Amino acid sequence: MTSQTEKHPNTFRRLHGLHQLLEELRGRMMKGPRLAQAYARQVQEAEQALESARKTHQELKMAGHRKQMDYDQKLADIQRRKSQLLQAKDNREYQVLKDQIAADEMASSVLADEALELMDRAEAAARSVAECEEKVAAAKRQAEHWTAEFARQEPTLRAEIERIEAELRHVESQLSGDIREMYQRAVRTKGSSALAPVRGEFCGGCNQHVPLNMRSQLKLGEHVWCRSCGRLLFFAEDE
Repeated sequence: MTSQTEKHPNTFRRLHGLHQLLEELRGRMMKGPRLAQAYARQVQEAEQALESARKTHQELKMAGHRKQMDYDQKLADIQRRKSQLLQAKDNREYQVLKDQIAADEMASSVLADEALELMDRAEAAARSVAECEEKVAAAKRQAEHWTAEFARQEPTLRAEIERIEAELRHVESQLSGDIREMYQRAVRTKGSSALAPVRGEFCGGCNQHVPLNMRSQLKLGEHVWCRSCGRLLFFAEDE
């Protein structure tokens, strides 16, 4: 068994590299739909913010319009009472009308201030609507850009994944007997993290110490598993 296993450190190194590369490529492939969903959420959130801004703007405009109508009505009341002053029958009626005019003028002043404040708020809300419209447009441009970019990258990524998968199957076919069985068991358990290089005295997968006796077994070509993470170990190329 020793003579047979001594042939496999290079194979394990190659398998490890292929697994890592394949994981990276698959991650890039999965990144496409994930980012597309993220950009779609951004567009949706921007559109919801725009809808809210438009609603606020509309409410402020309507409130300002109502306040302006109240102000105009109050001015009309003042003019009406001033006309009534000329027709007052006695001093008492005259004074009552003057008091009402004074109260209406004070109320109209308050209404004018409130109308101006609502106008200012409506203008600010209009600017907010414009900003939200820009954000929606920017979010859509970003989403469209990524969709086009991923559509450009996807065929190359798929082709590269297929190539690496074929190479991985070829290298795996070079394993035989109990080595192949152990490797397959490790892959079933750990997936692309089935193997790990030993660098110095440490496992390259979990950075835990690999005892001297285990490193000696590995040098003799025996199968060694990391006691901490359960990966199938092999010596790094520079060991």
